[in-house]
Amino acid sequence: MEFENDINYLDQHFLIDRSIINLFVDSAELKPTDNVVEIGPGKCEISDIIAKRSGHLTCIEIDRNLEHFINVLKDKHDNVDVIYGNALNVYIPPCDKIISALPYSITEPFIEKLLRCDFNMCILIVGKRFADAVVNKSLTKLALLSNSFFDVTKIMDITPDAFDPSPRVMSSMIRLVKVPREDLKFSFKRFIFREMFFHRDRKLKNNLMEALIEFAKLHDKKLTKKESKSIIEEYEIPKEILNKEMENLSNEEYELIYNILK
Repeated sequence: MEFENDINYLDQHFLIDRSIINLFVDSAELKPTDNVVEIGPGKCEISDIIAKRSGHLTCIEIDRNLEHFINVLKDKHDNVDVIYGNALNVYIPPCDKIISALPYSITEPFIEKLLRCDFNMCILIVGKRFADAVVNKSLTKLALLSNSFFDVTKIMDITPDAFDPSPRVMSSMIRLVKVPREDLKFSFKRFIFREMFFHRDRKLKNNLMEALIEFAKLHDKKLTKKESKSIIEEYEIPKEILNKEMENLSNEEYELIYNILK
């Protein structure tokens, strides 16, 4: 590859600030029994700390040019495995914690992948713009998706000089904790969007109908399809939006639907 020795070609920015590295790992509250997945170990400086504090570490790395650092890590620790490949495509094994400084270009598809992963807590370094949208509960698609499945906390903002090479934007460290479906019994909008995000290839009208029925079930009640359709009619959502597939809705349309639901 022409850019094989240029780490920018994979949108990689390695965290080099020692105090932030320590906080990054500390924020995961690692226990000796924890099974951890680190996505993008890079030169394995953070991986070395994780391996010392956890029961098992699985590294997922896309860049074979960094294989030397991973081999050194594996020689040093007998509780480390590695999976080479794109984190968006490979199987992420069940674990207690996920730790990653994501390439910001894959934030959205990675968050979507997390919906179907088996873990308890995830510590991420992401773009500040995304972190602020989620923490401030913005009504964009990605913020709604994130807040429907996770309790999200911002730990800190990070300046570009904490990385090598420096990204062009500010970053943020955030914690995502999975919210069980049953815990949304009294969070109507959050539950409805959570259900609909699982079936984004469906038209909104069908997705919303099924989500309303599932919310009724959560309260040990029965809602028929006819009754559900009647409720949707009362919302007066424009027909052209109802007939769109969820994945094709704009941020403005997501905001409209959120504000209409009651």
